[in-house]
Amino acid sequence: MIVDAHVHLMNDATGWYAYKKSSGGSDAAAWSAEATVRLLDDSGIDQCFLFTLGGLYGFNDWRAANDEVWRAAEAYPERMIPFCTAYPNQDPKEAQVEVRRCLDRGFRGVKFHPWLQSFPANSAYLYPVLELCAERRTPVIFHTGTPPYSQPFQVMEQARRFPDVPFIIGHFGKIMSLDAIRSAEICPNVYLETSGAQVCDLQMAVERIGYDRILYGTDLPIGGAPSAHWNVVKIKSAVPDPVALQAILGGNAVRLMAARL
Repeated sequence: MIVDAHVHLMNDATGWYAYKKSSGGSDAAAWSAEATVRLLDDSGIDQCFLFTLGGLYGFNDWRAANDEVWRAAEAYPERMIPFCTAYPNQDPKEAQVEVRRCLDRGFRGVKFHPWLQSFPANSAYLYPVLELCAERRTPVIFHTGTPPYSQPFQVMEQARRFPDVPFIIGHFGKIMSLDAIRSAEICPNVYLETSGAQVCDLQMAVERIGYDRILYGTDLPIGGAPSAHWNVVKIKSAVPDPVALQAILGGNAVRLMAARL
């Protein structure tokens, strides 16, 4: 079982894609749910955590984007595990209301992209949503690696404040991978997602925190199937032990989802 912990549903309202479409670009095709499943097949991925991308841009309707993710997951329930988003910096309480609506509907987690959504990951605007996530043991994944708003230590602050919430540091912190690993060392409720990691980062993480809080991720559809295959090769290069490898490629994600209330 291979579970990708970082896949976006890219519609035609998604930032760069929307611009290219409006300007007549030939490669501006959106990724439908059906096309995304075909990409998962081509990439050898059994299931994925599915997020919006268009809904992370403040000029789009993020509530409607959550509904779009839900429809995709409803159409392919064996392949897609839906995560919602919200804009806590617009109205923290309304963000909590939206996340509650989504969780009650069947969403399994929450995605924030502080860099695009224009708030620091350690912002107090997030507290109402994170209080709800603590009640339900709901995983929260943050885009990280693009300062000043999306830094692993900012996520770590929230993890220390809300120890019952599983926090996922997306992209392994990218250029701040050492901060990501240190965050997971300090906080047992912090997980690392591999799409931004190098082989040496993965080796260090396994040495420092073990393998049971590392989640395979790709950031698809960016890069396509070749990127997904490369991410598997990267992990295999860093983690030769077959038990650890299977845990990272899927077992840890399955266990994390099973622990959610």
